[in-house]
Amino acid sequence: MFSPFSLLHWHTSLDPQLKLRIRSPVDAFSHNRMASPEPLMASGLSGDGLWLELRGTTLYSPFTALFSRSNHTGQHLQFIHSSGLKLVLDFPLYCRDKHGVGFHWLVSEQAQVQAGQALLHYDKALLSKPGLSFGLFLRIAPHSKIQSIHCRAGYHQALQDDLLAIQLVSA
Repeated sequence: MFSPFSLLHWHTSLDPQLKLRIRSPVDAFSHNRMASPEPLMASGLSGDGLWLELRGTTLYSPFTALFSRSNHTGQHLQFIHSSGLKLVLDFPLYCRDKHGVGFHWLVSEQAQVQAGQALLHYDKALLSKPGLSFGLFLRIAPHSKIQSIHCRAGYHQALQDDLLAIQLVSA
């Protein structure tokens, strides 16, 4: 389903002229939000974003930020950069039912974190549902300075590959 108001644009490679980049916080394959097994995320009702099909077992901070999570299950994670940029990550809703089992947090529920800092080790075997890909839904909250967000489709290595490139509104 195409969203006519989406700021997110998919590419096979990212334009090198777009200087504001966000590194992948996980080892994952990026997919359109419709690939998410979560109906709420796939529908776009929780915002426009991408589905990250997880391959690794560690979540890192993509940039220096104020980090917060809603609870020990990590259902809703948020990174707020000093510029006001807000990156939101959501594990599938069924992870709440595990009551924190499968999550080993390395930081508190609210913390100032540095770019590249390990935040969480997760156990995909405990958290996955049979027959469904396990991953995260990632989105950038709307911001008046963002004109468009660009994503490269495919595999992203945590902290090595740029996941997103942001084009800012011209002054």
